[in-house]
Amino acid sequence: MLQPGIDEYGYPTRPASQRKLRNVLVHSIRDALLKTIYSGLSVAGLALRLKEAGKRKQPLNPATFHPRRILILRLDLIGDLVMSTTVLRLLKRTYPDAEIDLMATPSSAALLRNDPDIADLISYDPNIWRRPRSLFQQKNWQELRSLLKRLRDRHYDLAISVYGPWAAILSVLSGAPRRIGFAEEGYPGFMTDPIAGRHWRPGDRKHEVDYCLQLGRAAGAQPTEADRIPHIFVEEQARQEARALLQQHGWRPGTPLIACHVSSHNGQSKRWPIPYWAALVDRLIHDDGYTVVFTGTPQDQPIIEAVLQRMRERPLNLAGKTNLIQLAALLQQADILITGDSGPMHIGAAVGTNVIAIHGPTDPTLSGPISPRATVLTSDIWCRPCYTAEGPADCRFFTTQCMKDISPARVRHVVHARLQPAANEANA
Repeated sequence: MLQPGIDEYGYPTRPASQRKLRNVLVHSIRDALLKTIYSGLSVAGLALRLKEAGKRKQPLNPATFHPRRILILRLDLIGDLVMSTTVLRLLKRTYPDAEIDLMATPSSAALLRNDPDIADLISYDPNIWRRPRSLFQQKNWQELRSLLKRLRDRHYDLAISVYGPWAAILSVLSGAPRRIGFAEEGYPGFMTDPIAGRHWRPGDRKHEVDYCLQLGRAAGAQPTEADRIPHIFVEEQARQEARALLQQHGWRPGTPLIACHVSSHNGQSKRWPIPYWAALVDRLIHDDGYTVVFTGTPQDQPIIEAVLQRMRERPLNLAGKTNLIQLAALLQQADILITGDSGPMHIGAAVGTNVIAIHGPTDPTLSGPISPRATVLTSDIWCRPCYTAEGPADCRFFTTQCMKDISPARVRHVVHARLQPAANEANA
């Protein structure tokens, strides 16, 4: 059952005036608190700047800079972490003798387990500090102390704060003498080698991977066009586990496999309409004879159940039955992944799957899939794209017409166009 306040398409209904007032109050308090924190940490940044004033900084390039250890920090969503693998690969190529550690949130870090370019994968969730009562929980302070000791013991020569204030804070606390990040995303003085600006400045038409490569360039690397494509390593064991799981649930090898990720976090309006999913998947199974598998987490089951209730056919449902690396292997096994703007969209692109990405409020030129095998579908409605990264990607008009404009027939046509060349090649 869908949560209250969600319509038949799976989108938020217009909030009551009381709820709107509560949202305004919460945002105002949060903004005031963030400004207070910014002022306090700016003083700390000034102290850092004074401490380093007059010190001669060695140029960051392979001819003069020979780091033993580098720390990359990316502490937000799964899709953003996938795109950040571009700077990881670039730095490993530029400084092959350096050990590169990566810090990510626990919910995302597992995706890069056993990545050969990562010496130490560190998971930490700064979101535990969002609520005032967290300041009085001893467990949180013990976890932070343990993290800082682990970072200090590594003796980093360089830290890369890829995005956001927490990455900037932890890059300073790591003890790295050289720190690269965007100047407007952290706090004044926190970066020893700041890059002017920030992500997604209004008017910029720059993709997330290009921001990542800009950080690599500041560290002395020379990116190429090929470096723009993220890549995830999937070990053979995960492939075997995903294949066995699919076969246990009824997939016959040789039958075209279509993965569908119907959910998306950080805004329900990034999701394609529930009735559209039902209509499309029924046609793919009944008319085309394809095997369709739903992917997701246990939290995605309500929206998947809402789709299933509108269907005649029965797709495979593996939501909640895979971990992240198994999901990557499953998507690699699929002939096509159909999804809205989501973390699995970026995972699918990074493992080389054909991706059909349905975009509504978000702008694919800023954060869409980077892959020669990705097809992006959008509406030309006047109000899109509207997402500003300052809140959830939900429609300000509470219609989400940009997603409703993309019909099941249009998506099915792209599926056929993608699979037909493969079928012709198999029959040749």
